Amino acid sequence: MLNSIRKATLELGIIIVTRNSHSKTLFALRSCLAFIAVSFFLMQPGIAQEKLDQLLVYGDGFIFSIKEPPGWRGDTENAEKFSANVVLHEAGKPQNSFTGLIRVSLNDKTDENIAEDMAADMREYRDQYPKVQFRELAVNHPNYKSLSKVFYQAGEFYEYVAYVNPGPKRKFLFSVSMKTGKTEANEKELAAYKSAIQSLTLF
Repeated sequence: MLNSIRKATLELGIIIVTRNSHSKTLFALRSCLAFIAVSFFLMQPGIAQEKLDQLLVYGDGFIFSIKEPPGWRGDTENAEKFSANVVLHEAGKPQNSFTGLIRVSLNDKTDENIAEDMAADMREYRDQYPKVQFRELAVNHPNYKSLSKVFYQAGEFYEYVAYVNPGPKRKFLFSVSMKTGKTEANEKELAAYKSAIQSLTLF
C-alpha cells in the first residue's frame, strides 16, 4: 500500500464523517452543515452546470470532484475500508475486490516535492519486494503537477501509482492507485485510471 495512504488521511466523505459522530445531535448538526456547504458551493456561478457529471467528495475543510470513468462507479461510503476518500469500482467486479479498483486519497501535504513522495514509496516497495521494477506512466493532469509510475513484479503484481499536486497555495495532495493483480492493466482499466486522475479538481 502507498506510503502516503498509510498515513492518517483527512476525514472521509460526509457519510463516513457523520457516521463517526458521537451523538445524534452532532450527527444532525454535521449533516445539516454539510448540506448547507455543498448547496452553497453548487449555487456558485457556473459550478452547478460545469460539475453535473462529476462526483463531489467532501468532508471537514475540503471539497473535491472526480469524474466517474465509463463503466466505473464512485463510492465514498465504503472508501474507508480501502484507506481512501473515494474508490471507483469497475462494474461487475465484487465490491470488496482490489482488482481494477481505483483508490483516491486526499492527504496533508508536507512540501511540493512529489518526486520525493514517489521515491519514498519506491524505496518501501523495494524493501518489501527486492525484485520489484518501476516504469514511467504518461499521465498529465491538465492543471496540476502530476507524477505516475507502475510498480510491478512480472507474474506477481502490478500497481499503478500517481501523485497529483494542486499547487503551492493548497495544503493537500492527491494520491491515486490501482492494482490489477498478476497482469498489466488492460486498455479499459488504463483509460479509466488516467481519466480519473485527469478529472480531479480541488475547490
